[in-house]
Order: sequence, then structure tokens, then C-alpha cells
Amino acid sequence: MQQMLFSWNNVVAGNGVALSVTGMSIVFVALLLVSVYIALLPKIAAFCNKIIPPSAHHSGPVASSPTPQVKTGPSEAEVVAAAVAYLHKNKG
Repeated sequence: MQQMLFSWNNVVAGNGVALSVTGMSIVFVALLLVSVYIALLPKIAAFCNKIIPPSAHHSGPVASSPTPQVKTGPSEAEVVAAAVAYLHKNKG
């Protein structure tokens, strides 16, 4: 079985330095383009809104006035609090 030798001479002979520098440059440029796109996204969105203005928000119908809620019994939070207190008291 052959023994593998690891040395910088093998990396230089196989163009490893040039390959790694090229790869790092490609990744750096790609990340730079992504960050520039994210930084310019609000301006791009504002420009698109000038060309195609939003017609309406799609959040559904809006009530003219809020209806008052009549409390008929304990709220859900009160029921849960009572159940937790009962279980805590009777856990032993």
C-alpha cells in the first residue's frame, strides 16, 4: 500500500493555490452581489410601485366600527389559570 504524502509542493504542482483563490473570488463576488441587491431592494420596490401601483390591500373587509364584546363568563385565560392552579395544588 502506498503512503500518501501531504506537502505544499503537491498543492502548488496541482494549481491548488490558483484554484482556491479563484473559488474564493467567485464566492466573494456572489455574496457582494447578494448584499447589494438586498440594500437596493427598497428602492427597487418603490420604483415598481410607481410603475404598477398597488390597487388595494388584500386583508379582507374592514368593519366600520368595532363591536363591543359582552363578557358572559370566565375568559379562556382564567380557565387555564384555574386548571393550572388546581393541578399544582394536587400534584402530590
